Amino acid sequence: MVSSRRRTILMYGRTRSGKTSQITELADHIKATTGKKSLVYSIDKGGIGPLLPYVDLGIIDLIQQDETNPWMFLAKVSRGQVREKGKWVTADLTQYGQIAIESFTGFGDAFMNNMAEQAAQGINIGGGANVSFSVTSDGETMKIGGSNMAHYGIAQSKLLDEFWRSQKLDVPYLVWTASASKEEDQNFGGKVIGPAGPGKALTAELPRNCDLCFRIDCLPAQQGKPERHIIYLGNSVDLAAGNAVSLGNTRLPLEAPPLPPTVEPASIVKVLDLIDKAETAARESIRKRLKIS
Repeated sequence: MVSSRRRTILMYGRTRSGKTSQITELADHIKATTGKKSLVYSIDKGGIGPLLPYVDLGIIDLIQQDETNPWMFLAKVSRGQVREKGKWVTADLTQYGQIAIESFTGFGDAFMNNMAEQAAQGINIGGGANVSFSVTSDGETMKIGGSNMAHYGIAQSKLLDEFWRSQKLDVPYLVWTASASKEEDQNFGGKVIGPAGPGKALTAELPRNCDLCFRIDCLPAQQGKPERHIIYLGNSVDLAAGNAVSLGNTRLPLEAPPLPPTVEPASIVKVLDLIDKAETAARESIRKRLKIS
């Protein structure tokens, strides 16, 4: 199974839900069915463990932030560039079946931290009141910076702009990951669980800006039974989170057969196969109904 059209996928969930493992599963499948590699960008400070065997075997090319400024790093990521002999160059995307970016939340955190560091140095960003102070101890003085509301707007705007730009990358699968956040959404009419970004504004809005959106979760081990990893297809109610609605979207045609509400154990390959089959069934149903030969 490799989709007949390009897919932009947003997977979000809390730590240990298995987001990175789903990237490796898709990379494994792409390599086995097409021979192509996957390109993974990571700004996250942890969580690359599941990727390493695939990196060692040449199935995944991993590009980490290292010392690159986070704003510059995301600009390179969204344009599909890689480091080559110390310089950024445009990657040959024909050799990749997937580009995965870890993570939306990580970039948001890095942007906010970077602006706070600049505030500590007296640099005003966005025109709001600077949040900064100094502490003295042990004969040394240290400057501390914080974030004002303007910082959130700048980080959100830049993230969304680069998120859109990345969707122009010519690969079959573009996968973004994010942590999960529960926020109040006035348009939705209650609490929602969605991808976490800087502040609250993008939690309910980001899923509409991509092709497919799934929440992935891990239920803890209980009474000797192992932990369970689940992918939710579409919106679902989380009873453990005060009946908050976790957001998702499969964007199927009206005539498509219904999908199961969840896939367990979590498998992005199975989810994409189910969606492809449902789209094919919908197309065939429309063809027969309209008598199109």
